[in-house]
Amino acid sequence: MKGGIYLKKLRLEANLSQTQMAKIIGKRNERISEWESDVHSIKLIDFIEIAKKLEISDFNKILNVG
Repeated sequence: MKGGIYLKKLRLEANLSQTQMAKIIGKRNERISEWESDVHSIKLIDFIEIAKKLEISDFNKILNVG
């Protein structure tokens, strides 16, 4: 499974649109779409920074672990 699905789950867990998420993290909403559709791979460090900005700390729920 590629990283885009996890980013989408993270965004949906925060109840945000792509546009809302883009504003919060300081990226273009097109970049969110590209990441979620795996046109461009998201780096782990970017994923972690996004999670911090969205104040999501329970990665088990996002990654379906445990």
